[in-house]
Amino acid sequence: MKPRSADRDPDQLLNPDHRPQSAATLTAVKPAQKGSILVVDDDPDILSMLQIILDYEGFYSQGVGTSNKALELLHSQPFDLVITDMYLQGSNCSGLELIEMVLKYDDTIPVILITGYPSINRAVDAIKRGAVDFLVKPFDRDILLHQVHKAIQERQLRIENRRLQAEANKTAVIEKLNRELNNRINELTRLYAITEGLNNFMDSNTLFQKIASLAAQVTSAQRVTVMLLDRSRRFLKIRASVGVPPEVVASTLQPVGRGIAGKVVQTKRLIRMTQRALDPKAAGKDQPSTTYRSNSWLSLPLMIGQEIFGVINLTDKLDRSDFVREDEQIMLTLVEKAGIKLENQALYEGIYSNLIDTLNALVTSIEAKDPYTHEHSQRVTEYAIALARHLGFSEDQVEMLNFAGKLHDIGKIGVRDSLLTKSSKLTSEEYAIIKLHPLVGERIVKPLGLVREEQAIIRHHHERFDGHGYPDSLAGEAIPLLARIVAVADSFDAMTTTRSYRQALPVEAAIEEMKRCSGTQFDPTIVAAMIDALETNVIIVPGVNLEPICTIEELLS
Repeated sequence: MKPRSADRDPDQLLNPDHRPQSAATLTAVKPAQKGSILVVDDDPDILSMLQIILDYEGFYSQGVGTSNKALELLHSQPFDLVITDMYLQGSNCSGLELIEMVLKYDDTIPVILITGYPSINRAVDAIKRGAVDFLVKPFDRDILLHQVHKAIQERQLRIENRRLQAEANKTAVIEKLNRELNNRINELTRLYAITEGLNNFMDSNTLFQKIASLAAQVTSAQRVTVMLLDRSRRFLKIRASVGVPPEVVASTLQPVGRGIAGKVVQTKRLIRMTQRALDPKAAGKDQPSTTYRSNSWLSLPLMIGQEIFGVINLTDKLDRSDFVREDEQIMLTLVEKAGIKLENQALYEGIYSNLIDTLNALVTSIEAKDPYTHEHSQRVTEYAIALARHLGFSEDQVEMLNFAGKLHDIGKIGVRDSLLTKSSKLTSEEYAIIKLHPLVGERIVKPLGLVREEQAIIRHHHERFDGHGYPDSLAGEAIPLLARIVAVADSFDAMTTTRSYRQALPVEAAIEEMKRCSGTQFDPTIVAAMIDALETNVIIVPGVNLEPICTIEELLS
C-alpha cells in the first residue's frame, strides 16, 4: 500500500516561510501564463496545492489523480512539463512507469518525480528512467519553482536544438547551440547547488565550512579560505577552508590593507587575478620571503547589509585555467545568499538566546522566592551532566540535559508562593497543585520547538520507577532515560540542601536513602552510577551538610 500524506495539512508540503495565500487570492492576481504543466497525484490536497502554486506563478496547470487520465490528457493537448507522484493508487502504472510512457510519447517533455519517502535507490531509478529531477516532500516552494523553471527552460533549449538541427546541417551552429545548452545547464546546476546547500539550518561553524565547500564545488577551485574580520585588532583569520594545510589555517593572520584579502576589506570590492606570481611584499613584512605562486586568484567580500565581516578567497582551478567572469557571477550569488543566511541565522539565534535567557531568569526568580532552593536548577543540571558523562552518554545527550535541566522546574511559575515555601505538611489538594508543574512547564516550553528528549525531561522528571509517580504514572524503562537521570539528580539535591520543611541531609544519609528507594522511586542502574560518582569524587557536593531531620518518604507520608 502507498504511504499516505493526505492526513496532513497540505500547507505542510511547503517550508513555513513559503506558504501561499488562499486559492481565491492567488487566482485574483495570477500573472500571464509561462508554460503548460500536467500534475499527477492521487492525493487531492497535494494536487490542489501544487496547482495553486503553479497557477500563481503564471503557469497553466491541469491536475489528474491517475496515470490513465494523465496519458489521455497528454494525447489530447500539449504540455511543457509533467510532475508526478511516485505512487499512484487506482492507476494502471506507478509514477516511475509513467515517466517512461511520457518520454515514449514525447521525449522532449521533462518529468519531475515527487515522493514523501525518498531513498538513494529510488532517486537513481527515477533518473535512469528519464526523470529530470527528484523532489522530496515536504518541499520548499522556491525549490519547486526553481526546478519547474529549470525543466521548462531545458525543454525549450532542447526543442530549439532540434529545430536548428533540422533546418541546418552546419556543424558550427550545432556545436554553438550545444555549448550554450551545456553552459546554461551547468549554470542552473551550480545555482541550484548553492540554493540547496544553504537551505538547511546549520550552526555557524558548519555554515562557514559549507560556504567554503560550495565555493570549491561551483568554481572547481582547489583551495578556498573563508576569513573573518576581527575589527578590534584589524586583521583577518581563517575560519573555514578547503585544500589548505591545518598549520597554514592556524598560523595565518592577514592585516587589513595588506595582501589581496586585506585590500578587499578596504575596498569592499572583489579582486580577480590571472596567471601571475604574487609579490610577498603585498602580503606584509611578517609573511615568509618565498613567493607564493598561484595560477589564478579570486577574492570577494562577505557582507551583511552594507557591513563587511570577512573575505572568501579562491585559488588554483583544477584544470589550471583562469577564473573568469562567469565564476565571478556565480560567486557573487553565493556570497549574497550566504550574507542573507548569516543575517537571518544571527537574528534567529539572538531571539532564541534572549528567549532562553528569559526562561532561565524566570526559573531564577522562582527559586529566589524561596531562599532554601536558591540555584537548585543549576545544581541539578550540574549533577545530571556529571552523572551522564560518568555513564558514557553522548555529548548530544549531555547538551539536552544542560538545556532542559535548567528549565525542569519552570512549571512552578504557576504555583502559588505560599505552597512553594510552606514549612508544614501539604494537604492533598495542595500536593495535587504541586504535581501539575511538569505539565505547566511542558506547555511553557512547547513553542520553543524543543526536541522530544528535552520536552520529556521537563514532563517526566517526577515519574517513579515503580509507576507511582506523576504526571503519567510511567514505570521502568517507559520513563525516558534522561528524565530518569534528572529524577535522581533532583532528589539528591533536594535531600542535601536545607528546605523550608527540613534541614539538609548529610551526603552519607542521602546515599542510604537513594539505596532504599532504588527500584521503587529510582532506576537502580542510575542510582548505582550516582553513588559511584559521589564516592569517586566525580560529583562533589558544595557546602556543609547538617544532621538529618527526616527522609523524603517520611515527609510525604
